[in-house]
Amino acid sequence: MAGIILMPVAKLILGKASDLAKEQIGLLWNFRRELSKFEATVSTIQAVLRDAEEKQAHSHQVKDWLEKLSEVMYDAEDLLDDLATEARRKAVVAATTDDAGGRRRMSATTCWSVVCFLLSSLPKQLVYDLKMAHAIKAIRERLDDIVKDKDALHLEVDTTEEETLPSRETDSCPPKIVVGREDDKKNIIELLLNHHSEANISVVPIVGMGGLGKTTLAQLVFDDDRVKGHFDIKAWVYVSQSFDVKVILGKMLRSINCGSQAGVDLDVLQTRVREAIKGKRFLFVLDDVWEETDRSWETLGKYLMFGAAGSKVLVTTRSTKVAEVGGGALKSRTSTSIVEPYNLKGLSEEESWNLLVEKAFPRKVPQESQLQKIGKNILRKCDGVPLAVSTVSAVLVYSKDPNIEWPSFLQKSLSSIAKEGEEDPTMSALKLGFNHLPSYMKHCFAYCKMFGKGEEIPIKTVVQLWVAQGYIESEDRGFDCFKTLWWRSFFQEVQMDGLGNMSTFTMHDLMHDLACWIAGEKIIATSSLTILKNVPSKTRHLFVTAGRDDDQREDHGGDGLGNASKVRSLAHLEYLTSKEVQQVINNFIRLRTLLFFCEDQDSNDEDRSIFDAFTSINFYKLKHLRLLYFSCEGRKELPNSISNLVNLQVLGLIDIGSLKELPKGIEKLVNLKHLELKADEAGHITHMPKGIGKLKFLQTLPIFVVSKKNGCISNDNTVGAELDELKGLNALCGELAIKGLGNAESPRTDVYVLNEKLHLQSLVLDWSRDDDIGDDVHDVTSLSIHDEGILEMLKPHFNLKKLAIQRGYGGVKIPNWLSGLTNLVEFSLQDCEQCEYLPPQIHKMPSLKRLTIVNCPLLKGIDDDGYHRDSSPIEEEDCEWPRFCCLTDLSIKHCPRLTRLPTFPTVEGELELVAVSLALLARTMKTKMRGGGGVGYTDEFDTNIHSLRTSSFSALVHSLSKLTKLRLKRIDDDFESLSYHDSSSCLVSLQELRVEGCRTRVKLPSSLCSSVSLKVIQLQGCQMVEYLPPLHGLPSLKELTIINCPNLKGCWWKKRKGNNDNYGNGGDDDYYNFDPSMEGGEEEREDEEWPRFPCLLELKILDCPNLTRIPLFPTVERLKLIDTSSKALVRTMKMQRTALDRPLSNLEILVLSGIDELEFLPEEVLCNLTSLRDLKIYFCLRLATLPPAMRHLTSLHRLEIRGCPELTIRCRKGEGEDWPNISHITWITLD
Repeated sequence: MAGIILMPVAKLILGKASDLAKEQIGLLWNFRRELSKFEATVSTIQAVLRDAEEKQAHSHQVKDWLEKLSEVMYDAEDLLDDLATEARRKAVVAATTDDAGGRRRMSATTCWSVVCFLLSSLPKQLVYDLKMAHAIKAIRERLDDIVKDKDALHLEVDTTEEETLPSRETDSCPPKIVVGREDDKKNIIELLLNHHSEANISVVPIVGMGGLGKTTLAQLVFDDDRVKGHFDIKAWVYVSQSFDVKVILGKMLRSINCGSQAGVDLDVLQTRVREAIKGKRFLFVLDDVWEETDRSWETLGKYLMFGAAGSKVLVTTRSTKVAEVGGGALKSRTSTSIVEPYNLKGLSEEESWNLLVEKAFPRKVPQESQLQKIGKNILRKCDGVPLAVSTVSAVLVYSKDPNIEWPSFLQKSLSSIAKEGEEDPTMSALKLGFNHLPSYMKHCFAYCKMFGKGEEIPIKTVVQLWVAQGYIESEDRGFDCFKTLWWRSFFQEVQMDGLGNMSTFTMHDLMHDLACWIAGEKIIATSSLTILKNVPSKTRHLFVTAGRDDDQREDHGGDGLGNASKVRSLAHLEYLTSKEVQQVINNFIRLRTLLFFCEDQDSNDEDRSIFDAFTSINFYKLKHLRLLYFSCEGRKELPNSISNLVNLQVLGLIDIGSLKELPKGIEKLVNLKHLELKADEAGHITHMPKGIGKLKFLQTLPIFVVSKKNGCISNDNTVGAELDELKGLNALCGELAIKGLGNAESPRTDVYVLNEKLHLQSLVLDWSRDDDIGDDVHDVTSLSIHDEGILEMLKPHFNLKKLAIQRGYGGVKIPNWLSGLTNLVEFSLQDCEQCEYLPPQIHKMPSLKRLTIVNCPLLKGIDDDGYHRDSSPIEEEDCEWPRFCCLTDLSIKHCPRLTRLPTFPTVEGELELVAVSLALLARTMKTKMRGGGGVGYTDEFDTNIHSLRTSSFSALVHSLSKLTKLRLKRIDDDFESLSYHDSSSCLVSLQELRVEGCRTRVKLPSSLCSSVSLKVIQLQGCQMVEYLPPLHGLPSLKELTIINCPNLKGCWWKKRKGNNDNYGNGGDDDYYNFDPSMEGGEEEREDEEWPRFPCLLELKILDCPNLTRIPLFPTVERLKLIDTSSKALVRTMKMQRTALDRPLSNLEILVLSGIDELEFLPEEVLCNLTSLRDLKIYFCLRLATLPPAMRHLTSLHRLEIRGCPELTIRCRKGEGEDWPNISHITWITLD
């Protein structure tokens, strides 16, 4: 390590020694005496450590002294840990013996047997104590030899307690502070939105030195609303020094929500990328790129060529050459333009000062002119680099008296850094910030060297690793430490999970470089297998990230594994052989953390031997182990020797899809705090091990499986844990899923197993049950009583944020305690086929925002005498209905009897109704109109549904002011009686409308066309719909999809009454319905002035054979016509071309399939398709030729023809008559 840090180690050693003395470990006086002398020696050393740690930077003698001392100190800690571990094992054995026989009255014979056993074990204890006394003496003598040299090094005594940094109010969520980048952001956005170039893809490079904020600027641009609206898809990829095209493509797909691409080969990735970006304008950010060779960029370019014109690749890099090479290579593969590199400059002196003020004085700006002068002098050393300014500012903020400490900082700290002659002032500033961290934080930060650059690092795991290594004593302190490092800019980009908890973070490249410099050889993180041949003797933490296909695999042997017997952290992947696994356990006996990750396997023999070796390990040897993660698919059980790890705090299980049971004897893991696994992967676990309820410190338990009555018998005939074992686990926090509740024994009215778990945030209650549910639950009534009683037992603490009740709850109603969960944000009720009522006060829950109800066929509504009892229609009309107070998202599916639910005026996110009755909505709205008086109460509400009866519809849609997404599916109520009233303010926020599978005669209201925000409309499977409203009146409509509407004929629009452009929203009589039999035939209306979509970009029409009359679509970029008429396309293609209006000039993708009437592509209008890149023609049997005008389509890169026999013959390479017309196309695919 560049700077030896032993203060936390000394503190840890003294703490352990003190604990051992208090517990009176050992029977020999000699043992206790040696322990006391040892404590005194360590205290003497601790007194000079602070001075030594400061002087080591300028004195090689002091640094060597600390190196020698660190070896002995770590040995001393290992020895004390041995003693403490032995004590814990004895306590576990004693507790187990007490549980087994403590409640039985022992006979005289039994008592005498116990006495004999204790007397026989006494000599062993004396031998052990004598051995330990000698070991402690040996360590103390080694320390005494080192202490003798401290006077010669002139080390000064400093016994002051190391100051703990005070917590800050902003630590929970420190704001992202950006200063001086407004103009830069504006300039980059202009470069991205400008579309003057004819190129398909433009490369926009941001170039600047490390720490200037290139990534931050790119993020500001990436998240800008104008950018979001301009591009169809966006993806962010961190690249760094490894420009692996396969990895980059996988990250792209993951970034655009295509899921993980782990294990997918390059060919499959290519196909997925092509499908994802085909015809879409994309923005891809390649962050921190170093690759300067043409070949890698060219390979990437061939996968990006399928995007639409105007696509952009935003590159952040420190190298101008990267920008030139990357853009040039892409240009050789695609139609690409290269924007002049945007050279990012440093902050001005005033901007640097403003950043310091924002960081250090968020509430009060210092007015003293002298203090400002000193501050600006300090910041000059940072050269305008924001990362350096933030780091130094974070040091200054903890000054108790800035007027005294800032001048001292300027004169001493900065001057000492300058004397080191650092070439990079930014790194000097970062080191200065590091030097001002408390010792324990220095350890925590340096340990993060183990993670790769740009890697998303789980915060919880990092804190667990810190605790396991002894850097910090508790996880609460660890999270405080993390927040401080985050606020001081050592960490960045913290992401939150769905429950509002900090989830992951990243490290800036320069900070990662700093961690590497600090850690030195103490921590080695490498992808090279050669490290296993010769592990450096100083190495304490080893992380090897090479994989099975690593080129160096055959060159390495396992002999080097034994060279690092003092390693405390070890992480390996699946390339270890069975022999090497055994060597790990035999040689790395001082491990505190072991991460053994096996990637997805093909179940070959070698893989099995590796895992079999691992599962046969006797973990007794790894007695220091605090954290253990391992994974391997296909295993049904785990080694029971894991229960010997009495120090284990974290047990992480990954890829456990086949696992049936957890290790037996788990109650012996008395220090276990986290059992990390994914509940959705644990589908085969049949029960929890009996005794799990004794783990009083357990905080993480994602799943608890209730075995069937009389217990689930495992291989050794032990019984599984019962539900009430959860009662004592009150330290549980985060998420918990309880499965198999249908198997629970009869409920007890005096037991509540969850109500004291105040840190539990998410709870899933799964009522799946075994086929044989037992004699006590033999009919529906008994089932209801049983399940309602069990659910009453499971009343959680009111701090709960998320609750799901699912899969077979047999109760008729939900307990009233649900309404008392004042912090509940999300509630889900699914597959509860007997449930009829919700709690009466559910609508008053002050935090409930998301409600999901799925497949509850008997559910009627809330359980309140005023609402769910049978009543006459007149009584219903007079009823005043309640409403949800803050609900924002609602989804109801397959609940045909749900007619009485509180109204939901605040829904503004997404509303989804699938196979439900609209009677609920109609009745509710009528009541509200009468009780609420027109607009207020009622109008807010049913903005959510525009599918109500005629008399109520106008008021309903008028209140859709906040709803953004509306989905109606399988609504069987009659739509026919809807009226179409003008309402200028209806649906003002609606962006997506999807209507699917409605089998009645749907007539969409014309008032829909007053929505200025509507961007996406999808109509699918509506068999009876005949006409659409005037959709051309939607100014923002970009995507229109119509699928499987066989009776749909077209859109109607305003009759011409003097002003042909006045397309209003009147009633049916004001519009053409375009029935040829009524209008005199198509030929008679060729002079019709057709309306047009103003900005439509994507049009898909599938399986609509009668759809012939829709507005023209000259701006469309992606067009797919399948089993429908081509008349609309031909009509659009024949639009008059003007200087400002070139119909279909932006069309990039055209798919024509199953269009029987299509005989030719009009040659005179093909010249308009200057942007066409992808043309697919399927099963157009009458299309027999491609005209010579195809030669003018210079942007066309791909042509695919299938199911067109005559056309296929004419287009054959070199011999077909039409081949000269298409020979310029890069990719041609024929049958």
